[in-house]
Amino acid sequence: MTLPSLRPFGQNFVFLLLVALPLSACSGLPGSDPTNFYILQTATQLDTKGTTVTLAEGTTVGIGPVQIPGYADRPQIVTFGSGAAINVSDFDHWAEPLGDAIKRVLTSNVATLIGEEKVFSYPADFRPDKQSLQVAVNVIDITETGAGMARLSVRWHIKALYDNKVLSRQAKIYETAATVGDYNSYAKAVSQLLVEFSQDIATSLNGFKLS
Repeated sequence: MTLPSLRPFGQNFVFLLLVALPLSACSGLPGSDPTNFYILQTATQLDTKGTTVTLAEGTTVGIGPVQIPGYADRPQIVTFGSGAAINVSDFDHWAEPLGDAIKRVLTSNVATLIGEEKVFSYPADFRPDKQSLQVAVNVIDITETGAGMARLSVRWHIKALYDNKVLSRQAKIYETAATVGDYNSYAKAVSQLLVEFSQDIATSLNGFKLS
């Protein structure tokens, strides 16, 4: 009786083993650096108080959309290097999409300044009426410079949603110190810049009386 050849099976087994080895090597070598995750904090979490703003009776505000530059639209934290170079950290990530994080923090901060019941994330959970305003945000730059400064460059406009009419356009650059290479320091610095930006948003909403 002739036994079936085991050679094909053996070849397949060796092939599978060779494929599996690189995957194992990438997934967890002893001594490899763990990935660190960071969040942007709200003014309440930072225990920072701003100046409250009183809007016209019945005014509601939708925050969003928030656009961020393509280089920053990734899990890894990106900082500026020298010249046109950027640094992308493989082991330091945002815990949520950066655009979503900025929108979450701005919505919370502005709500603290003008009233929790008046502020919503736009377009989710927001039904506009004649007294509804929208704040759309375009982040031009969000990074840490090689000189140890966190920078937030933004443009925003305020729109009357019912009439689909832009009422105001504004732009500003915010900066504060951050420790180079310390991503926890950078995340906190960006959070502080968003507190300042939120105050400017709240102030820029004042004075509009819709009917």
